Amino acid sequence: MPPRRRNSRSSAPVVDKISTLPDDILRRILSFLTTKEAVSTIILSKRWTHLCHHVPNLRFTNIKLNSVQSILRFNQSVYSVLLSRQLSGSNSINDFHLHIQYGNPNHGHIHGFPHVIKWIKFFVQRGLQHLHLDIGTDVYTNSKFPISIFTYTTLVSLNLCGFYIKFSSNGFQFPSLKTLHLMTVTFSEVKDFVLLIAGCPILEDLDVLGLTCNHKDSLTIQEYKSLRFPRLTRASIREIFCDFPAKTISNSEFLSIDTIMYSDDELNRLKLPCDDIYIFHNLTHLEIQDCWDTMLQLFHLCPKLQSLKLGQKYNAAMWDEDDDDSYVVPEPEFVPQCLLSYFRTCTIEDFLSRKYEIHLAEYILRNAKNLQAMTIRCYWGMPKLEKYLSQCPKASATCELSVYIE
Repeated sequence: MPPRRRNSRSSAPVVDKISTLPDDILRRILSFLTTKEAVSTIILSKRWTHLCHHVPNLRFTNIKLNSVQSILRFNQSVYSVLLSRQLSGSNSINDFHLHIQYGNPNHGHIHGFPHVIKWIKFFVQRGLQHLHLDIGTDVYTNSKFPISIFTYTTLVSLNLCGFYIKFSSNGFQFPSLKTLHLMTVTFSEVKDFVLLIAGCPILEDLDVLGLTCNHKDSLTIQEYKSLRFPRLTRASIREIFCDFPAKTISNSEFLSIDTIMYSDDELNRLKLPCDDIYIFHNLTHLEIQDCWDTMLQLFHLCPKLQSLKLGQKYNAAMWDEDDDDSYVVPEPEFVPQCLLSYFRTCTIEDFLSRKYEIHLAEYILRNAKNLQAMTIRCYWGMPKLEKYLSQCPKASATCELSVYIE
């Protein structure tokens, strides 16, 4: 009996499609990995050894060092990576991302951070553009942040988390900086924060979370209020403990904020046209906290607003706070332009079913001609809320109303 012929499909060789990709694409793929993961690819072939040494970024994330020995081992591993890159002829680093948690802050300060500064200086000399530095929020509370970082003019983005900063200079210049993210950063004085952001003339993305300024002075605050960023398109200002003027971020297209930038007197003086109040002419997406009683006036300040996410910070006092059923926010004399033309989606969170909250939802439904969806998330059940609002007059026949109990 003649031998069976093997299926030609099953005997076809497996094609390694990844290896057929050009080096530029493979380096791009490796750039999304941590440095540890990228280095581990060298076991695949000699080609991958060459590739991992030429990835334009180094990422060390979620590193937990609980002893002096672990800190020293990590330092040595980083120097080993740098040396291997130098020997392969690759000196360019565009992105350095470092996130370390030291189990002992003193050990981190003595054995870790001095080496971090050496690495950053090494990269900056080779054209570093993106720096993300997170050494833990409790490590350097009483340590002076290395001001030399603020002299690196090649930086395009700077992300700092958990530092205490005190300047001893008249200012800094970041001619290339487009993105600035500060999380749980404490400045010695308002002046220090002003000096930092004043040196970013082409800033496009500003994200500030948990910022504290220990000392204030009236002169610096006046200078602060004169700042303006004409190219800023995205701003997120949350949990800050110093005034933040509206003029600074008035060109934003996306804004997330949990503080009221205008006083009640300014909002009460709001008339059309508004010559004395800054208008957010470009704003299309707004996330804001704790402004239920001023939202109707704020609509007038955002003539092109398309999307609103409204919430309030929950605290136990809300449950005991008296709810004055006779209190209703006065409606504006004119319907805001955004509701007549652009407004599409509205999300209301932390809804407590108070009269002025229901009134705000009703007003939006009655006047937003192009509203596509309104989503309301309640803290406790009001079974008839959705039915009640669904029976309200609506300017948009296609609006979808959803009410969720949390």
